[in-house]
Amino acid sequence: MKILHIDPDDIDNPLSGGGPIRNHEIYKRLSQRHEITVLTPTFEGSTPEKIRDGIRYIRLGRKVRNHGSSHHITFFFSLPAAVRRLEYDLLVEDFMPPFSATLNPLFAKAPVIASVQWFFARQLASQYKLPFHFGERYGVRLYKNMIVLTEQMKKLLLERHSKANIAVIPNGVDESLFSESLVHGDYILYLGRLDIEQKGIDLLLQAYLKVPESIRLPLYLVGHSFQKPLIDKLIDEMGLQPWVSLVGKVAGEEKRRLISQSRFVCVSSREETFGMVITEACASGKPVILFDKAPMNEVASPACIRVPAFDVDAYSRAIQTFINLSAQQMQRKSLVAAKWAQQFCWDDIANQQEMFYQSVVEEQL
Repeated sequence: MKILHIDPDDIDNPLSGGGPIRNHEIYKRLSQRHEITVLTPTFEGSTPEKIRDGIRYIRLGRKVRNHGSSHHITFFFSLPAAVRRLEYDLLVEDFMPPFSATLNPLFAKAPVIASVQWFFARQLASQYKLPFHFGERYGVRLYKNMIVLTEQMKKLLLERHSKANIAVIPNGVDESLFSESLVHGDYILYLGRLDIEQKGIDLLLQAYLKVPESIRLPLYLVGHSFQKPLIDKLIDEMGLQPWVSLVGKVAGEEKRRLISQSRFVCVSSREETFGMVITEACASGKPVILFDKAPMNEVASPACIRVPAFDVDAYSRAIQTFINLSAQQMQRKSLVAAKWAQQFCWDDIANQQEMFYQSVVEEQL
């Protein structure tokens, strides 16, 4: 099968998120049996094409003067021509900012599957006062077949497109995380993009501020950020400089080390389409504190603490609970978390995705 995948992110881009990681993990397994091409935007230092683990990456678009978003804008407008020009048996498209859905299904020469890893157009519409959300409201109807990460997202999409054929296939976790020894470290970890509107860094800092200094553990904020000056300002205004460290983006062995040597992990997101950090932390035996909001609460193990959505006082109490647990109590939670995460195996997820691809293509024959 020839698979063409549209990914609005690129795993080589220093500012990339979790979406291209999922695609790479699945496709490096499927590339042994299928011909796979992934279209991604250009970025500083990118090459026009690249072969990685048997996957062909084609970078579209270009930077226009000093416009920071020009890579993605020109990528967006170059897609219809590429979709018409290239040969494929199946087109898979990741929903992308700012509209989520696009008009690319109108140009496709083969069956189309929407991969819903981003669905936040309404939040952008509210932030920028522009009607981005019409793509999510009406554009989804252009896609007969979809892959979503959680049951909650399936329910939401069926409300907008009741006749859609939707498969729920979650994200997986790096297998190396399961082999980490269970160490109960002396710091709290936040891992992911440092963002206020979606990731709730402001809520985390407010909750952390309420933890008494006498028991407060250092907080490591790990990830890239487009809002670093604003976050630095929040930390300064709260007087948290002695306890909060901005580590920057990490990957590979350094990422595994930071997770494995933390005491627990904080996820303070207001919105997510899955919650990959939650499953990664659980695989490493680290319980997580999160807001009790779908879909994050779907993928969190019983060892995690779910607090009422956006309740800063409750979140602070949860932080203090994990700080005060004994080593034996933390060990029990670690074992529960790691066992729960075993369901998120990339081999199984790749097989599920391949079976859905084949069913969609066979239906068109």
